[in-house]
Amino acid sequence: MKYLVIVFLALSALMFNTAEAAGVRIDTKVERKDQPCVPIGKSAAMSAVAQQTDGRVLSASLNMNRRPPVYRVKVLSKSGRVSHVLVNACNGRVIS
Repeated sequence: MKYLVIVFLALSALMFNTAEAAGVRIDTKVERKDQPCVPIGKSAAMSAVAQQTDGRVLSASLNMNRRPPVYRVKVLSKSGRVSHVLVNACNGRVIS
């Protein structure tokens, strides 16, 4: 009888927490348009670009007029070419 109760409780837990029980992580952090963005720091934006590019990061400037706000990061490539990379200032993701 105890075995049936344990099996029942285990199956009930699986039914109500199927994603967690299966090891699937559900990201509950959703960017909402009505919530104000608190920009990441300039050094965090520059670090994000430095990790994804092969060049040298020179500077960054914040543009709050765009939605979402972006950092415009200046990069000097090994060949001497200067380019700009955009970073989402709300979440730190490199856009282009």
